[in-house]
Amino acid sequence: MTDIFHHPLAVRLAFVAVILVGIIAFVPGLSTLPPMDRDESRFAQASKQMVESGDLVTVRYQQELRAKKPVGIYWMQAASARLLGEDRISSYRLPSLLGAMIVALASFGFARQLMPFRQALIAGIFMASSLTLVAEAHLAKTDAMLCAAILVQQIALWRIYDQGLSGDYVSGKLAMVFWAAMGLAILIKGPIAPLIAALTVAVLTLRERSWRWIYFLRPVLGFIVLTVMVLPWVILVTHATDGVFLATAIKGDLVSKIQSGQESHGAPPLTHLALLVLTFWPGSLLLMRGIMEVLKRRRDREVIFLLGWVLPFWMVIELTPTKLPHYILPVMPALAMLMAYGIEFRMPPKRRSVTAPDGSPLRARIFPWLRGLDAMRLLVIGWNGVFMLASVSLGVVVLYAASDLGGSREWGLTAFILSVMVAGLAYWWGRVQKLAVLLLIAVTASGFHAAVFGGVLPSLSDMHIAPRLKSAIASLEEPVDSIAVAGYHEPSMVFSLGTDTLLFSAPEVALFLAEAPNGLAIVEKRAEAEFLKTAATAGIAVSQAGQVNGYNASRGKRVELEFYRAAD
Repeated sequence: MTDIFHHPLAVRLAFVAVILVGIIAFVPGLSTLPPMDRDESRFAQASKQMVESGDLVTVRYQQELRAKKPVGIYWMQAASARLLGEDRISSYRLPSLLGAMIVALASFGFARQLMPFRQALIAGIFMASSLTLVAEAHLAKTDAMLCAAILVQQIALWRIYDQGLSGDYVSGKLAMVFWAAMGLAILIKGPIAPLIAALTVAVLTLRERSWRWIYFLRPVLGFIVLTVMVLPWVILVTHATDGVFLATAIKGDLVSKIQSGQESHGAPPLTHLALLVLTFWPGSLLLMRGIMEVLKRRRDREVIFLLGWVLPFWMVIELTPTKLPHYILPVMPALAMLMAYGIEFRMPPKRRSVTAPDGSPLRARIFPWLRGLDAMRLLVIGWNGVFMLASVSLGVVVLYAASDLGGSREWGLTAFILSVMVAGLAYWWGRVQKLAVLLLIAVTASGFHAAVFGGVLPSLSDMHIAPRLKSAIASLEEPVDSIAVAGYHEPSMVFSLGTDTLLFSAPEVALFLAEAPNGLAIVEKRAEAEFLKTAATAGIAVSQAGQVNGYNASRGKRVELEFYRAAD
């Protein structure tokens, strides 16, 4: 370790580097990417209704009680929308952007407490450029801000654990930060943060074979902090909904995810492990090297803490039937630090081949070569190959999507070239193992994210049906007072067209036109026959007023949306 890495200027420059990588990866597309189905648009629409109604207690999606998550993220999104404009999807994404930036910076700051400067820098930069965090930074959902709250919680937990066992004074402020971060995380997404904290504490307690250090967490203070932060809203929402909100949240959302794959998101155990090369790309490059180094340090206090953060929760989400790629995000900062140990790892040199003593041609030519490659070297080389294949595959998928869904081929080609560059740099890193090459990998990966989220995805006109519907309606000659839709009920459409958009069945839409002279009916092609039959039976004359076609990514189907109005 050279002196330059201990200079305060180096630390400041490292923070600037993490910020710049985060800006390159997080910001492009934030305002140009239309609202995405389905979760993002549901969150944004519910927060929009909170602004419109002034009801800061009950979360609703149109008239439906949305008891999926606690109120915390809706408060943040509503506050952002109130300041920046409630009709812009970027207003609702701002909390996710801030959460992602906190995660990147705090990952570097925390890693500096646990490992050498170079490894900490790699942990922060690879966290900032990780595919899952970048995706969540672009979506108005809970997960980026949840990860930030959990990371702050775990940093405080480490400080309490480390100082307590070292015999140093443990400030009550650390305990306050721990419990406050947990309270915020509970308001954002319920039991995830307490579960991670409890599992980490259990692992650390087993290691120390003593529970006395838990006293430094000040559990009584924790009870008071969590009660003050969470209980008032629980009481208010219970009163406002006669207990329905919490009952639905627990039985309808949490329990259903544990019992079976919710909303067709079921997958077998080890799915998260199998997808790790993509979900933590490009940091997954260091996975195998990190494992090798962590095995050597498995008795270190820092490594035990990080493993206690990652492994028990990972087992829980692998055994939970419902699986989504972002479920690993709360432990990803710890994973980044564990992987960063791998930059100090050196592959052992190839051993000199020897001739087989019996002179057998097969053994003389093959067996000594195999002896020269031990299991450690084979695992690292094999994993590097998997990583490079995954990098190129990402570029191929993006290029295909840009070509097939009406997107920008120029941006698609740019993303493909950058993905190939990441693969090439990964090969180069395997040869020279220089810090600068890793930095180039992270920056190039961030450029890939910028091309995808800022160029390719916003240009996929076939997939972004809601903005095209809004534009087509605005271009109609006669004004539209109300809108009813049959056969296509995606949340992005509700967010774009307005809270008062009516989601009906085909017969209901036909009857709607009889009662709404200036109304517009939007009927998906598959529901058109039933709509026309009901209109004819009821004696309602209708005329076609337009059409919008596209690709419904949520269902993986092409859709044709016909506009109808009541005929004179």
